[in-house]
Formats: sequence, structure tokens, C-alpha cells
Amino acid sequence: MADLAVRPSPEWNPAPHPPTRGETVHELFDWCVERWPDAVAVRHGERRVTYAELAEASHAYAAELERQGVGPGTLVPVLMPRSPEFLAVLLAVLRRGAAYAALDPRWPRPRLDSLLTRLGGPVLVTTEAGPWAKPVWAPPALESVEAGRRPGPVRVTGDDPSAVFFTSGSTGTPKGVLTAHRGNVRLFDDWAFAPVGEGAVMPQSLAATWDAFGLDSWAVLLGGGTIIIQQDSLELARRLRELIAEEGVDTVFLPTAVFHLVVDSDLDAFTGLKVLGTGGERLSATHAHRFLTRHPGIPLHNMYGPVESTIAATGHLVTLADCDESAGVPIGRPYPGTAVHILSPEQRPCAVGETGELHLAGAGLALGYLDDPELTAERFVTLPLGPGGAPVLAYRTGDLGRWSPEGVIHFEGRADRQVKLRGFRIELDDVEQAARTTEGVGSCAVVPLTGPDGSCEDLTLFYVGALPQEQLRTALAARLPGYLVPGQIHRLDQLPVLEDRKVDRHTLGSLAVRLRTQGATGDAPQGATEQLLADLFREILGIAAVPRDISFFALGGTSLTAAQLAGRLEQQFATRLRLAEIFDAPTIRDLATVLDTARVD
Repeated sequence: MADLAVRPSPEWNPAPHPPTRGETVHELFDWCVERWPDAVAVRHGERRVTYAELAEASHAYAAELERQGVGPGTLVPVLMPRSPEFLAVLLAVLRRGAAYAALDPRWPRPRLDSLLTRLGGPVLVTTEAGPWAKPVWAPPALESVEAGRRPGPVRVTGDDPSAVFFTSGSTGTPKGVLTAHRGNVRLFDDWAFAPVGEGAVMPQSLAATWDAFGLDSWAVLLGGGTIIIQQDSLELARRLRELIAEEGVDTVFLPTAVFHLVVDSDLDAFTGLKVLGTGGERLSATHAHRFLTRHPGIPLHNMYGPVESTIAATGHLVTLADCDESAGVPIGRPYPGTAVHILSPEQRPCAVGETGELHLAGAGLALGYLDDPELTAERFVTLPLGPGGAPVLAYRTGDLGRWSPEGVIHFEGRADRQVKLRGFRIELDDVEQAARTTEGVGSCAVVPLTGPDGSCEDLTLFYVGALPQEQLRTALAARLPGYLVPGQIHRLDQLPVLEDRKVDRHTLGSLAVRLRTQGATGDAPQGATEQLLADLFREILGIAAVPRDISFFALGGTSLTAAQLAGRLEQQFATRLRLAEIFDAPTIRDLATVLDTARVD
């Protein structure tokens, strides 16, 4: 309960201080190169790339980018798979005083083309086949770069742009968030999670399209450690035991949903870690309690922060006392160079215990939204929050929270229709806009499916129209990244409405839960393998009926539950399947064929 007589202490926000090792990302990297040139910076399969080799390639790449017209203020789209070359390209872009925009080769081509148009710039850095609507440069392998090649000098400061990250937008158009060097430097100049000089070994699994990418890339490369490139966080979850035992991994960050998955499926897989971080969604107190009970010696950091505050704004070292489902695991205290202000709707500072909107300030603040000054002015506001009422620029997060008497922040949910799904920030309006503009679709509504801890586990789309459900799914998959395509799609004769004729989203939410639990109709599984698969589908998806010819994903499966399925298949059938094999054979009938064939071979 709020105590209106108790105001938050100014000391709960750390005093700002200048960086000590450099003011840009590449300056911190070069600081490490000077001290540990022969240390391994990146491991990728059998490849080992030292700090000196990565730096040399980044300089040569920067010289080529200069020749291509890249300079201060340029935005450079980078469309490449994870590799040492990809990391060297990002460093090269920064050396030119430019900002990179990492794009995912798996995104639909129309979305990529649209983003490339918005970014402008003289060149696209890619190894993907075209044609593309702008000049392309494909970087050579690190081993074949021209030694000693250097670009011309460029003055870069901490306030200069370093990256653009695209997030879901309420208008249907992705928002481009332009972040600055200072946002990374404030965290990684002296990063307690992966201390400088201690040689942290960390899997790099987070997508570079997500600002949290910095947590398992720059956090390590700016501190003298080693990153081991993984395909994605789900591969990391499956290989965690192996990476710790055989590759010496001691530091890991997992998106919240993936952390929950590993706790549920293989709690002992964490054994041997020095430190573990998680974030992106609300942390389950139950899962945190199970982890800390089994691994009391492994520090568990719960991190919070939207991209507009660059990577992370607050963090909390979780204890067993924090694992209270009613209060929720705290998101902690502000990181260095960050200030948190919790304000009422009237923009009055909230008392301790009083719920209000989180406003973030400090060096982590983004520079704004790409080519959208109106939205920038709406979300980045100047308020009298400094000493003596001095003006402070702050980002309105739309997240709700409260201060505890100890100066710890508790997350209380959202004030709008934005959700977090497997670490991705999603505007439900963005998905509705894509569905509504699809031929054969009339009115539509998207509702989140939440788990026991209140976190969003999936999306359900309801619509009215002539287009069949699977055709709509195909159409959406051609326009949206996979994480934006709802797991459940249902056609209705009409959407339920309230007395004011607004869509009754509460009724739709209840209907989504009921339909998901019921499963689907169709031919029953046949044979022993199909029956075992049906049992696994039912258990993992929480549904009653599983026909043999309905896709795991049409039944509500996601990439996360597919990883869970892969783990259970390995236990049940002693056969390790790649996620791609489950995506290619998603029905019980097809998956049984794959498993039976594997056992014969």
C-alpha cells in the first residue's frame, strides 16, 4: 500500500559519471585490443578469431565502406547471418561515424524492401542473393582482408547514432528507434554482469535485430571476453549443458521465456555457470524459486528496459525472498547512467508503493524515432524532474510500476495494448492492421493468451471475412516476421461487441482460451509412434484433441514450444531433431515418419 508521506529518495537514482575507457563502442573495443590482442574474441564452429584479427578486419571493412560513401550520420542496413564477419561489419560501420541497422534474412521480402527504403543510405551490406534496390557490398572473409588498410579519420562522440532497431508500431509501420553510443558505454564501460578483464565466456544467441543483442555481444567484446556464436536462443537452450562442460561457457543471458523453458525441461543444465541473466518479459517467481533452490551459488539477474533506453535500464539480483507470485519478482534498481521516475497520470512523482508510469532518463535514452518527430515528441518529454525542478528529458515507457521502501522497482503491467512475447515488443494494432488490409478480411481483433504468471504466451487473431484461416496465416507470414504471426487464427460470423459497439476483447480472450484447450477435429493418430506424439502434443500445448494431420503450429505451437518438443522427442525416442525438421514435418503423421525413418537408419 502506498504511503503518501514517503517520497522516493533522490539517491535511488545513481549520480551520472563520465566513462573511463572511452565514449564510443569501438573505443571500448580498441581498449581491449591494445591489452589482449591475442585473446580469442569470437568462436564460431571451428573458427577462432582474436581481438587483433577482428579489429584488423573491421578497419579494412571501414575503409571499403568509406569508398562506398558511408560517413558520419549514414544509416547502413546489414543483412547477414551471424558470423565473425558480421561483427566486424558492425564495428566498421561505427568506425565511420555511421549507425547500423541489422536486418534478419528470414523476414519477408516486402518488409525488408520497405525498411531498406526507409533507411536510405548509399549501400546495403549483405551476403544474401538479390536483386536489391540499392548498391550492395558483400564483405570478404576475415582471412582474406587487406592487412594494414585503414579508413580516413572520423570524429565520433557518445552522442552520435550507433544503431537503429525496428519495433512493432501501432500504425502497422515498424518504429525505428535510433540509439546512441552512450547507451552502450554507460553499461559496458564497467559492467558488473561480465566484468572487464575477467575473460567471460558467453554464448552469443540473441538476435542483432533486438537491442538486447548487446547483452551477449558488446557486453563481452568490450570487456576482453569470448563469445561463442549460436544459431539462436533455442539452440543455446538445447546445448547449454554441452557448452558449459565442453566450451567453458560461464556467463549466459536467456530471454525470460527461454529461461522458463530450461528450468522446466532441464534444471541441472545451468550447473557450472558463474552468472545468469534474464529479461524481456515478466519473470515467473515460481521458476526463479526453482532455479535458486537448485543453484544457490549462481547469481540470477533480472533485467528490464525498452529499446528506447538502450538494452537495459534496471536490474535486480534475485533472492529467494523475491520469489513471491503475489508481489512479483522486482525489476530492481537503475543501472549507472540511468534514472527512473514513476509518475501519476498528472505527472506527479508517485509516493513509495504507489503505482504509476515508468519514465526513464539518462545516458541510455535513444535519440528518437527514425523520421517521426511527432512520435518522438510524444514519447520523449521534458519534465521538471531534476534538482530544484530542473528540466529533464525522459521517455514515457507505458509500463506501470512502483517503488518499494528499499528503493527497488516492481513491474505492474502495461497501460496500453502493447505486449511482450518471447522478448519481442508487440503492438497488437500492428498485427490487426496487417490482417485488416488483407483481401478477404473484414473486421478483426487480436488478443493475447497469457500464462499462469500473467506473461503473454501467444497471440490469437479473430476475424470476419471470406478468406480461409490457413490462407490468412500464409498471407500474414508473407508480410510479417514470424513472431508477429498469431499462433491461433479463428474465423467468426461476427465479433462480439459491448454496449458502446467497441469490440468485447474480454469475451474474445475467454474464447481464445477455450478454443486453444479444445484442440481441433480430424483423423485420430494411428500406430504407436503417432500415439506417443499425440500425448506429447497434448501435454506441451495443453489441448484435448490432436488430429494426425493438423500442424503443431496451427494447434498453437510456437518456436519455443517446438524446442520443448524437440527435447522431449530426444528423451522419448533417443533421436535429436533440429528445429527445422519439426517446422518441415509439423503434423503427427509426418513427424512419425521422420522418427521411424531415423530409428531404421
